[in-house]
Amino acid sequence: MHENFYRILKPTKVGNTEIKNVIKYRDGINITSKSVPRYEYFRGVEGEYVVDFTDYVGVEDLGDKVKVKGGTRWRDIIKYNVELWSNLDFSVAGSVYFNDPIFGFNEFGEIRDKVEVDAIGNQNPYLGKYNGGIIINVYIRKEIREIAHKVKYDTKLENLFDIVRKWYAGGIPPFRDVSIIKKDEEIYLSVSYPKIREGLVKNFINDFNDINKIEYDSLAYKFWYFGYLDFIKFDEIIKKIYESKFSIIRFRKNKIAYSIYSDKPIVGLEKSLDYSTLENENLFKGCILCGNCITVCPYGKQNNDIFYTPLGFYSFSYFNQVGDIANCHLCGLCEEVCPMKLDITSELRKNSSLREINPNYIISVIKPKSSVLVITPISEGFYDLIIKSIIYLVRKGKKIGIIYLPYNFSKIVKNEINLKELEGVKEIYVISPEEYFYLKKLLAKNIVDIYNIQTLILEELNINIDDVHVPCLLRSDVKTNKIVCSNAFLNLLNGKDNINKEIKNKITLCPLTGKELGIPTPLDILNYNSDHNIANKILDRIKQSINDVGDVLEDINWYSGIDNMIYENLYSSIVNSVIKDESFENLITFYFFAQKLDNIDENLKKIIVSEIEKIIFS
Repeated sequence: MHENFYRILKPTKVGNTEIKNVIKYRDGINITSKSVPRYEYFRGVEGEYVVDFTDYVGVEDLGDKVKVKGGTRWRDIIKYNVELWSNLDFSVAGSVYFNDPIFGFNEFGEIRDKVEVDAIGNQNPYLGKYNGGIIINVYIRKEIREIAHKVKYDTKLENLFDIVRKWYAGGIPPFRDVSIIKKDEEIYLSVSYPKIREGLVKNFINDFNDINKIEYDSLAYKFWYFGYLDFIKFDEIIKKIYESKFSIIRFRKNKIAYSIYSDKPIVGLEKSLDYSTLENENLFKGCILCGNCITVCPYGKQNNDIFYTPLGFYSFSYFNQVGDIANCHLCGLCEEVCPMKLDITSELRKNSSLREINPNYIISVIKPKSSVLVITPISEGFYDLIIKSIIYLVRKGKKIGIIYLPYNFSKIVKNEINLKELEGVKEIYVISPEEYFYLKKLLAKNIVDIYNIQTLILEELNINIDDVHVPCLLRSDVKTNKIVCSNAFLNLLNGKDNINKEIKNKITLCPLTGKELGIPTPLDILNYNSDHNIANKILDRIKQSINDVGDVLEDINWYSGIDNMIYENLYSSIVNSVIKDESFENLITFYFFAQKLDNIDENLKKIIVSEIEKIIFS
């Protein structure tokens, strides 16, 4: 199935060539003469045999220059102070291969004229200026001089072009780069030059201003058009620039290099380079195949497959080959990095087939109040954490209720359920990141505050955040750059068994992770002692008290079937005499463990539970 992805040549075109083989490039691998390279997800060329360089990334600092592996993006080498660059989302080798417009066009010309490459042409490796074939590495010189950047603003492109035209009429102005930039409604002429040339350029830029930052271009638009024109043909594209959202028009003696970006199709740029979106119709529901989602997607990492990401979902939707690619936990990290601001989770939700996470009815409690602890199939097995949560909240002065939601949790994940039980509730407390994240989304339109007890406790504990495992579902609530998915919840949803064992933190905010990896949660380390045997101890005392009044029970036996309240009142009195002096901690522990005791009459169990509820929920 994955081979079909390499038929995609750009967001607006899919090739017809059947892909026979795809290999991921690594050092020393043999490349056949029939192979074509793939340096980026969003553009490629047709060929039966593809060499994928998208993972072949890295930079080696050689002093006066850098050696850049083929798939490395410009975004990742700008910090090396290179003397030229292109669109930050393009790969460096891709820019040479496709001959992208570059910063420095006035001084350097086209990128192929300036950089050197390690490449394979006609199956023979060579080092030097690019002369066809597959590029492995690119060598770019570092800038050793300070570069100055100046700008002049205007409201009309024509006025700025008149300035540029006059400059070139008298020769070549001594700038590194000369560009007209249009961003939204802003238009300006930008020049850059080594400061050592200040005396040479001062007559050109008397009325120019300093600029605080350089304007880089990136793939943040639905349609893009790149190409070269004769200098005298600038007038042909003025209207197109006005139509665009963002454009950089670079100048050289007899030539113009243009990069034009728009959120709607622009007609009339047919002479653009082949990878431009000339077909003017996106084939992938608005996805431009930038690949940003790959770096953040937990589902892709769980499967160790870049196509188990939104990139794969949108790509293979075109071929009707989605399969289980949509079966993620809808965390939304992809939406935070998507330049198109696509509603990705809604699309995934419509196409996912998640495993059911059904209730075990270990707990069956509905004690509503305005503030409640919500228990679901995710948390119902964590008795200790539930008990400690209630103790923690009560000690904070909260009058807390409990609501158990006995529903397939996958329906909560997919927003397919109406939780009427929570109507009227003002505050919800939960113990897991899953409950916190999905209930927040499900109840977004309700006037209700939702709190994760684990993060509340974390704020009170003197713990170094670097020692804490923060799952992706809590990224908005805990300030840290180290967000890691353990796959524990993903495994439940899609039936896989791939826990992330690289998590070595001392504490986790995810009980599911803690259970899998033996890491405590903040609730676990709270100094609340709960005796797990307390239920049996209290029950034994109740049974003993019942035995002590056996004669009385036998005497009123004749009420049986006539007025059972006599029996129930007596039992209630006995139970209450035993539990009334127990600590709150013992009572709440007994309350939960009593519900799963099987060495007790069901009627007596109901009476015990009822008497405890009168105390702890009063």
